[in-house]
Amino acid sequence: MKSRWLWLLCIFSSTLILAPKLALADNDHDLALELKQAGDILPLEKILDKAQQLHPGHVLEVELEKKKLRYIYEIETVDTKGNVWEMRFDARTAKLLNTNQEK
Repeated sequence: MKSRWLWLLCIFSSTLILAPKLALADNDHDLALELKQAGDILPLEKILDKAQQLHPGHVLEVELEKKKLRYIYEIETVDTKGNVWEMRFDARTAKLLNTNQEK
């Protein structure tokens, strides 16, 4: 059962890798586009590249959040061992703010 879940998860997440903009909710995507064009945040692709360097795997989820006065990308990935990682990056600088392995 666990291997079936991982297989389905891999198929689902591979579609997100092929089209990372689909990983954002519609309103997040519109906001991200406006902020990127204004130079307020980096392109999602740069953040995803950095996330892959830290914890290679498939992207499960991408969220853009505003915390206080800055925007934060929250990236969730699953590695080849099935470990799920959550990473938070400053959307303007791509600085890693924190990372943790979900249990």
